[in-house]
Amino acid sequence: MLHYILRRLFLMVPTLIGMTLVLFAVVRFAPGLTTGGGAFGAGGQMRNQQARAAAEQAVKKRLHLVDAQGHDIWLPMQYIYWLNDTLHGDFGESVQYNLPVATLLKERIPVTLSINLVVAFIVYLLAIPGGMLASVKRGKSFDLFWGFGTLALFSLPIMWVGSMEIGFLANPQYLDWFPAAGIHSTNTMWMTFAQYVKDYLWHIVLPISCLSYGGLAFISKLKRAAMLDNLGQDYVRTARAKGLSELTIVTRHVFRNSLLPMITIFAGLIPGLLGGAVVTETMFSIKGMGELMLTAVFSRDLPIIQAEAFIGSVISLICLLITDICYALADPRVSYD
Repeated sequence: MLHYILRRLFLMVPTLIGMTLVLFAVVRFAPGLTTGGGAFGAGGQMRNQQARAAAEQAVKKRLHLVDAQGHDIWLPMQYIYWLNDTLHGDFGESVQYNLPVATLLKERIPVTLSINLVVAFIVYLLAIPGGMLASVKRGKSFDLFWGFGTLALFSLPIMWVGSMEIGFLANPQYLDWFPAAGIHSTNTMWMTFAQYVKDYLWHIVLPISCLSYGGLAFISKLKRAAMLDNLGQDYVRTARAKGLSELTIVTRHVFRNSLLPMITIFAGLIPGLLGGAVVTETMFSIKGMGELMLTAVFSRDLPIIQAEAFIGSVISLICLLITDICYALADPRVSYD
């Protein structure tokens, strides 16, 4: 296993380089992403042409489009300069915020990461037992109720759900149970640690519900199908013939053999949640990576777009590595030696 992990880590290097090539090409050749009007403030309006030209030249230098003398840099050299800076943790300076991108990411990553970890925990905590119970009680009332509920959840668009939550659960004219924006109140400096945690949890209920219901429905359906497939196998009939209880068969044998689809989904769950955070964080005014990415796209802030896409690529590769390791832990038949 150790040799496999080391081999995979070694192979991640050329894979990551290939991903950065695609990322660099897509972003650099997209129209308006380098010197478009949105990159120079609201609407891109400058007081005069001379100031605008100077600002454009400064931005080009920061993006390694031109050298110190103003001469165009060869495109492959632009990629090498950008990759070298990125691998050293220098993501450049934001054109919109006039701040280092690394500084912006340090403020936003903990917000998005904490919410997504809670969402992943809730999704697996509810989806796996629900799918297991639905498979064991196939055709009964719980299976029908759970199946209809998960299908309905999977069919609901996230923007509609978020709008309904803000309009009814966070609206003072209706229930007003939860705050409509942000992850903290404005007076957190006077709170104790317990009050701070309670205030944080109170604020993230609606964003978490928006992010989790789709994954909950999908993984639950997948778990039910995997359990039903294993419940019909010969080893289950043999275990029943030996006199093992149904609980032992389900929890000790069928559950483990049906874990592989769940592990496979994990490889795309975290990157998928990061993508869903763009919509959720924007709707609930949460200053996270999703909201930052959307703002960067609208303002054509190239350094932020490249930095967030690079981080997403690294997270995807790490999740794939964790998935392969979990395969071997869950199924003894899987060996990488």
